[in-house]
Amino acid sequence: MKINIDENLCKGCGFCIEICPKHIFKESNNVNKKGYTQPNIVDPDSCIFCKQCELICPEMAISVKKEEEGK
Repeated sequence: MKINIDENLCKGCGFCIEICPKHIFKESNNVNKKGYTQPNIVDPDSCIFCKQCELICPEMAISVKKEEEGK
């Protein structure tokens, strides 16, 4: 899976951390240009493509896509 957090949109709400059944997101000290703390993506290989993180994000800052084989 390819999981992307748009740092220009993320406001650090932490909903993705709470909802992910595979605990792919963890709290971090990464701060974007607007001063919001963004989560780290720690285990993208465990993603089951449920897209709950993408659906719950109020800023639509997360995208989850399946990577094509061989890439």
